[in-house]
Amino acid sequence: MASSKTVANAITRAQNELKGITLSSTDSLDFANEVYQIMGNSSLYDWRLAAGTTFGTTAGTQDYANVPTNFSGLQRAYIQDDSSSTNVILPLAIFESLPKSALRGKPSAISQENSIFRLNPVPNVTRTGSGQWAILFSYWKRPKRLTVTGDTFEFDDAWFDTFCKGVTARTASFVDDSRAGTWGGRNDFGKFVGTGMWSEFAAGLNMMIEQEGLASGSSVYAPYESLLKG
Repeated sequence: MASSKTVANAITRAQNELKGITLSSTDSLDFANEVYQIMGNSSLYDWRLAAGTTFGTTAGTQDYANVPTNFSGLQRAYIQDDSSSTNVILPLAIFESLPKSALRGKPSAISQENSIFRLNPVPNVTRTGSGQWAILFSYWKRPKRLTVTGDTFEFDDAWFDTFCKGVTARTASFVDDSRAGTWGGRNDFGKFVGTGMWSEFAAGLNMMIEQEGLASGSSVYAPYESLLKG
């Protein structure tokens, strides 16, 4: 996957399509970011995946301020005694939320609670340098913010045309071009919809989701009841 196109390329296409329209850098970036965030948050794409920074447990500590600043959701989490690279890496069950607990032991579950990760049971050992226990995780990051018109995109060039359709529709709405139509967001069936130029963007976005969305699988949350068994 590679991206070579820039925000400026999309703005140029929009200005050519609408003939004679000139956008300021501020408007260009505002419109580009609106469309980019719609595209980026439309599904859990592989290009949003990132490896988290491994952190160690502290005896008696349940909460850890190790959630990345660009965090959107946990994909996978594991626990390991990393004193040896050959030691088994065991999966942690991912919960939407975990309660505060006094139960101590080897963690088997993890949740994200705002800016912290919470483990359950509460770790009973402190990791120093390596050993028990290392917490490893991968996560979906939020789509980046476009800050200059020379910025490239996190998605492949194959979807640049879809992005351009969105920017053109947004620009047309801004200048009250009757061809713009309206943006309808997601309908009750989970499909993006719109009228006029926005319908072309919606169609491209739906195709992007079908072809690339959820390639890595969504987060599967464990039922809380499983913590109460055995």
